[in-house]
Amino acid sequence: MNESIKMNGVVSDMKNVLFVCTGNTCRSPMAEALFKSIVEAKGLDNKYTCSSAGVYAFEGDGASFEAIEAMRKYGLDISGHYARVLDIDMIRDAYVVLTMTRDHKRMILDVYPEAADKVFTLKEYAGYSKNDWDISDPFGYGVEVYEDCAEEIETALLRILDKL
Repeated sequence: MNESIKMNGVVSDMKNVLFVCTGNTCRSPMAEALFKSIVEAKGLDNKYTCSSAGVYAFEGDGASFEAIEAMRKYGLDISGHYARVLDIDMIRDAYVVLTMTRDHKRMILDVYPEAADKVFTLKEYAGYSKNDWDISDPFGYGVEVYEDCAEEIETALLRILDKL
């Protein structure tokens, strides 16, 4: 499926994947960094772009210390990440919106029901069983829990590349 997408007024053949969590300081920036790394390693970075946002983000917040540390295990640096609040333009520009939980998906669809055909939980899109559609929230825990969360995200991302 090769479609042109209009992003910020510019037509592009790149598919934009938008990752969404609550505050855009933990799970969605880790998903963004991991996805970028995976598509680059597979030579697909000319086909996909990605970004992240939060349904309750504080604009400009940095990635959490634990998320930064967890990404170092992958050789990735998200220390320059700044949180963004999800808005309709981000959703419109996205080829697909992948949320970390069913609650995030529900919140988006309550406000933007017209996006129902492109909003999924990450694990839903990856083909997981319906009772396992949420990425666990590491907020408030130590680096090890963030590393486990990153592994959970990476596994789901590797499964979705074939669907994209």
